[in-house]
Amino acid sequence: MLAVINPWHGKIGRTYWWLSQLAIFCLGIGGLVATILLFADLNSDTDVRNSGEQAGIVVTILAVIYMNLCTCLNRLRDSGRSGIWYLSFLLPTVGTGLMVYFCGIEKHPGRFTSEPPRGTFGQTAPGKAPHRPSPATSWGNSSKPFGRRDRNVA
Repeated sequence: MLAVINPWHGKIGRTYWWLSQLAIFCLGIGGLVATILLFADLNSDTDVRNSGEQAGIVVTILAVIYMNLCTCLNRLRDSGRSGIWYLSFLLPTVGTGLMVYFCGIEKHPGRFTSEPPRGTFGQTAPGKAPHRPSPATSWGNSSKPFGRRDRNVA
């Protein structure tokens, strides 16, 4: 859950993003309930808030926005997008749809980057054999003179 508070945590998957959004939603509701239970003045008018209630609401809203920013920045990194895309999430009509698509629905992480597939150095993608030059095409056994082009090959 470190990605919820750290915008430079790294890449996170779709499932982790959805679970983080659920946790952020629950923390937001919990913060609002805690504000009501701790700071509400039952004897005052319903349209008047005291300073404790206002501070609790502001802190809860800022915490939810910050945690959402952190998880979305980590998830946007998977698709090769920059953090500037998060600003598009703030648009009133299309922002939520873009956020859900880019962070929660899009399947192929790294699809827009030129990064190699995940794995350690020297490993190949599953189902592909590693490239090994044959003895006939290695440096010392070439049948072509060095530095010459074969003009017959298209």
